[in-house]
Amino acid sequence: MSAIITEKAFEYLDAPIKRVGSPFTPVGFNRILEKAILPNTDLIYKAAKELKSRVEDFIGSGAKSINVGTFHSICARILRQEIHNIGYSKNFTIYDTKDQLSLINTIIKTKNINLGSLKPKAILNKISKLKSDMIMPHEFDAKTYIPLEELTSIIYPLYMKHLAKCDALDFDDLLSLPIKLFKKHPEVLQKYQNFYKYILVDEYQDTNKSQFLFIDLLSKKHKNVCVVGDDDQSIYSWRGADVSNILDFEKTYPNSKVFKLEQNYRSTKNIITAAYSVVKNNNIRAEKKLWSDNETGDLIQILEGRDEYDEAYKISAAIQQEIRSAKRNFKDFAILYRTNAQSRVLEQVLNRNKIPNVIVGGVRFYERKEVKDIIAYLSFFANMKDDISLKRIINTPPRGIGNKTLDIIESHADENGISLFDSLSRLNEITLTSRANNVLTKFHEIIVQYSSLLSTINLEEWVRMLIDGLGYFKYLKGSDDEESKQRRANIDELLNAITDYCSTVEQPRLQDYLEEVALMTDIDSWKDKKNSVSLMTLHSAKGLEFPVVLIPGLNTGLLPLGNDDIDEKALNEERRLFYVGITRAEKKLYIAFAHERNVFGQTKSSFESQFLAELPSELVTNQTSEFSSSTNLKSGESTPYKAPAKRSSTSSTTATSSAVSKTKDPKPGMMVSHKIFGTGKIMRVLGHGPNSKLTINFRSAGTKTIIARYVKLF
Repeated sequence: MSAIITEKAFEYLDAPIKRVGSPFTPVGFNRILEKAILPNTDLIYKAAKELKSRVEDFIGSGAKSINVGTFHSICARILRQEIHNIGYSKNFTIYDTKDQLSLINTIIKTKNINLGSLKPKAILNKISKLKSDMIMPHEFDAKTYIPLEELTSIIYPLYMKHLAKCDALDFDDLLSLPIKLFKKHPEVLQKYQNFYKYILVDEYQDTNKSQFLFIDLLSKKHKNVCVVGDDDQSIYSWRGADVSNILDFEKTYPNSKVFKLEQNYRSTKNIITAAYSVVKNNNIRAEKKLWSDNETGDLIQILEGRDEYDEAYKISAAIQQEIRSAKRNFKDFAILYRTNAQSRVLEQVLNRNKIPNVIVGGVRFYERKEVKDIIAYLSFFANMKDDISLKRIINTPPRGIGNKTLDIIESHADENGISLFDSLSRLNEITLTSRANNVLTKFHEIIVQYSSLLSTINLEEWVRMLIDGLGYFKYLKGSDDEESKQRRANIDELLNAITDYCSTVEQPRLQDYLEEVALMTDIDSWKDKKNSVSLMTLHSAKGLEFPVVLIPGLNTGLLPLGNDDIDEKALNEERRLFYVGITRAEKKLYIAFAHERNVFGQTKSSFESQFLAELPSELVTNQTSEFSSSTNLKSGESTPYKAPAKRSSTSSTTATSSAVSKTKDPKPGMMVSHKIFGTGKIMRVLGHGPNSKLTINFRSAGTKTIIARYVKLF
């Protein structure tokens, strides 16, 4: 977010600022922005309007002549006036993400470009990153041995050409084109340098390269620039933010003065001390130390779980205890996690304990697109007259079945009074192109094949085979961005949920599982939706505050997120993210970790995060024993806590009786037997242990991909 204020504005700003500090100091500016701050939003014009409205409320009617807005809105305003200087029309259109993706798809289609396993979104994300770094198509030195870079080098110039042809800009152009304009036309730059003699920028730690250059160019002449920010809260590098912009501010502007705003008005002394004790371990940061005049407050509570269910239970029990002892409301609590996939177990436990909850900045686990896709498949297999589910799955993953083809099938079904699936078995009665006929025939065969398997093998094995046979993971792996990683993690978490269900009932049935899911997602049962515990990612929580904050998942690999070889730069950002989470708490902070976590269908030992060791021992207490019993989280019955049946690990088999030996790992060339497909030979092994994926050439059934624990090694 940015606020840019013209010279004329200061005759209106002078009086209110003098009441809170010296004119035009960061202290005065910060107070104004306390009233002007607003949450992140993609609706940049709405954001700019809201920001100006809040400044007007604080200052009065004189603020109408102040030029206030986001980076995007200020840049768009300049471009509307000046873009003709660089060959564009003033009537340009601004494309949103959907428009951009549509354009990318059009290019791919018209140029007959084969993306392989990559997705158009991956190309668009790469283009956006290049634009943020001010790298134009002719400047992009693509590594041709990397498919994403090679394809981007082909599509990027075509994308820019099509934008120009359509007289359109995307969001990245709004930031980069003013810089191009200023460099090509110094007289235009001088005009705006004189217009914006004083420049003020908030949340400066979140600026990217193009935003830095924009401010630097505007301020070159008068050098009156004031920025407010906190490098310890720079957590958006994956969006292009560059923390060096604020860390190197004094180098960029050698005559600048730094005012350290170290007093915290939100949190207790103990919470502030704990936060500083963590973030000070970053090797590159501006030295500062938070302090507070608030009460000392309670110690940081550490909750130690046996696994993710026990961890979630203890969080639930802590909330209930706080409500009883401190007379708090549900809305006083926020659970902040590193990845969206963590919300599945947390939702389930909170719902079982009748604690109203709402996901902020996201959707409930079972309402996420990728999860709903798989649930739609399961629902259709449970009821093949379910036309709604069939319409969702028929082209997911994409098979080339368009809306026109689907309309023809629907018309046939309506005319004959039959279901859509019944129409697929009577394609000889329908006039279709040979390609459409072939695709629909193959889809019908897949449904028939897996429908017949459903009654012959374990439900968990069947679902895993179905997802593998559909190629859904391959479909999600088309992009390596944060969103795709989250989607893959969500499917893994759905498989974990199905495994948990199968381990707790004597006769797992697809219909019963779907009924459980339907009840779990029925949020209409909450009488007071506003008075709810908030669940959100740590990224979403930035700028917010709650009386009580609970942070689960303080385990290596989860927070910090990544492998053992995580580099120092990434580790620093993960530590800043934890710092942001801690400082969301006003009165009380709970931090939880588990000794075991489910990872890709395997229950593995999980070490506590190194960040826990960075908390001062005198500020923390472990009161896990207060929450030592729980509800059976899957059946809903009140029983002593019992962790879910072991799914699998690299050293033991699951309760579903894997036939893989404890000492014998599957390897290519080994012979196996399967109760459905018979005898076969392992051609390929992906992964390790009972949960590895085996590509097997069966003598009678051909090549299949099977989870190792469902075959017997010879």
